[in-house]
Amino acid sequence: MKLLYFGDVHIRGKNPRNRTDDYMEALKRKLREIWKLAEYNQVKAVLCPGDIFDRPEVTNSVLLEFAEVFKECPVRIYTTPGNHDVYSYNLDTYGRTSLRILELIVPQLTVVTDPKENVLLDEPGTAVSLSFQPYDQHIDKDGYGYSPGDPVEEAYMIHIAHGMLLDHDPKVFDRYTYVGTVKTEADLVLSGHDHLGFGYYERSDGKKFLNCGAICRLSASEAEIERKVQVALITIEDNQLEDLQLIDLRSAKPGNEILDRSRIEAEQKRQYAMEEFAALIQTEDGSKAVVDLNAIVESIAEKEGYAPEVVRVALDKIGEAKQALKV
Repeated sequence: MKLLYFGDVHIRGKNPRNRTDDYMEALKRKLREIWKLAEYNQVKAVLCPGDIFDRPEVTNSVLLEFAEVFKECPVRIYTTPGNHDVYSYNLDTYGRTSLRILELIVPQLTVVTDPKENVLLDEPGTAVSLSFQPYDQHIDKDGYGYSPGDPVEEAYMIHIAHGMLLDHDPKVFDRYTYVGTVKTEADLVLSGHDHLGFGYYERSDGKKFLNCGAICRLSASEAEIERKVQVALITIEDNQLEDLQLIDLRSAKPGNEILDRSRIEAEQKRQYAMEEFAALIQTEDGSKAVVDLNAIVESIAEKEGYAPEVVRVALDKIGEAKQALKV
């Protein structure tokens, strides 16, 4: 049995500010390539960890455009709500979201919201149980969210979770789950949420984990620019993982062609300039000087060796500005 897995989509009507291409059209091309891969490899189903949408409700025009694209998929699509698919991370709001409408109008789409629900896929000699963990307030707390709610022992168990499953310590936040220690009854755990992904990870106890990364690129970080946009082809035979192949999407252009770092670099330069300025107005003992504009100008002039006439002009201009503000 073959299954095709792809990461977060984040459908939205407006371009992310760091994208220089047409974001919606880029997503459509990627989705259509995924459908073609599904057809070519004769997969049983296509799987996604959630965050189909970038916000719980998009305009009808955007929703209908992508509904037509999803209808082109040759096989069934299984997903679960991500944190961007519902309001305020509250699964109870799912019934009034764009993802719910998409599920209603796309016959191939199944959105699993109950962690205890299993989807059983059968082929001669092979049975696969799919379970899903939507994003909720408890996920990634003490490893919660990465084990089937109702395990099916007689089948190969694949658990799909929308959570921050990582193969490293991010150090910038503490709400995440480490693949090396998480407890799970699943044979294979597929995750999303983290757009960069960590690829394939197999533990010494035989438990396997995969996040091939999002198919969208919303930021212009160096990591996003450098990473390849990939999907995963999973092959199960005799209730065992026979093969797992990461496939680069040809429709995804190189990051340096469609991601603009100018705003990020401008902000970095601004921050550097502020730090340099702060250094110039420090006192001898390293503490901050009192912020007096005349004193600042004189301090900078002394340290940088500016001519006295330049200093006088600068002080005159400051005096004129102060006077104008009082009027």
